[in-house]
Amino acid sequence: VLAVFSTEIVGLFTEELLNLLSSLAGQLALAVKLVEEREARENETRKKEAALLKNAAVTHEMEIAKQIQLSLLPENPPNIQGVQIASMSVSADHVGGDYYDFFVRDERIIDSVIGDVSGHNVGAALIMVEARSVLRAQINTKTSPAALLTTLNSLLIEDLSRAELFISMFYVKYDTVTQWLTFANAGHNHPLLFRNSEQSCQQLDTEGIILGITETVAFEEKSILLDPGDILLLYTDGVTETMRADGEMFGTDRLEALLIDLHEEPLQIIIDTIYREVINFSATTEITDDISIVLMRVEQTEQED
Repeated sequence: VLAVFSTEIVGLFTEELLNLLSSLAGQLALAVKLVEEREARENETRKKEAALLKNAAVTHEMEIAKQIQLSLLPENPPNIQGVQIASMSVSADHVGGDYYDFFVRDERIIDSVIGDVSGHNVGAALIMVEARSVLRAQINTKTSPAALLTTLNSLLIEDLSRAELFISMFYVKYDTVTQWLTFANAGHNHPLLFRNSEQSCQQLDTEGIILGITETVAFEEKSILLDPGDILLLYTDGVTETMRADGEMFGTDRLEALLIDLHEEPLQIIIDTIYREVINFSATTEITDDISIVLMRVEQTEQED
């Protein structure tokens, strides 16, 4: 509103002056609107810049968390006579819930474990770190895979229940001299065992539910004699449950076929090929779940008396 008045000049408000005042009022109104719009844009820009800075800080912290988590996984597979080992782990997000580890008990016995915490977020990563710490603390007091899973469940059940998370885990113990593999399962994907003599795969499984469901769990334990050339494949469900657009999953059958076709290749080549095939199957470069793979090939060793 532009208010103009005069108490002295008679006839001031001619049609020409009124038109001028109307034009001036319109220009002032436009100027006010432009100033308001500019201030609004500047305010929005400041908010966006603040959000970007905050997101950058969070991303930086998550990247640090990722590096810490990766540092907790074995840097290199253990070197023990009688067995070749290779492994890999890729997180769907900055941090994930997959876990694998190796424990060399002496010059002939090696343990391997693979686990998957529900979800692939910060909470899953924290529980994974706790599970790793508890397991490493118990490794020298328990020698049986079933006993280790039982102890792990009893020590983690309270934290898992509060966090509303659970862990699937498969634990194996291998004697490179006798070539006996002992294993127990806590609701994890069934590992594949390629039998060199038969040129085929079989799935390993025992009775046992996932960790974090109930305090009292009885884990079944089994043993199987391996032969030179046999390959054990441990993996998380990010491999077999990768899905393409039509809803079909990668599945165990495809994984078995790959292991049979590639069994003569170096272990790292097998792992890289499996991962590439999973990505190609999903027709995207982004995975929706964490992927971890552990391979173990039996070599010829001299038997002890």
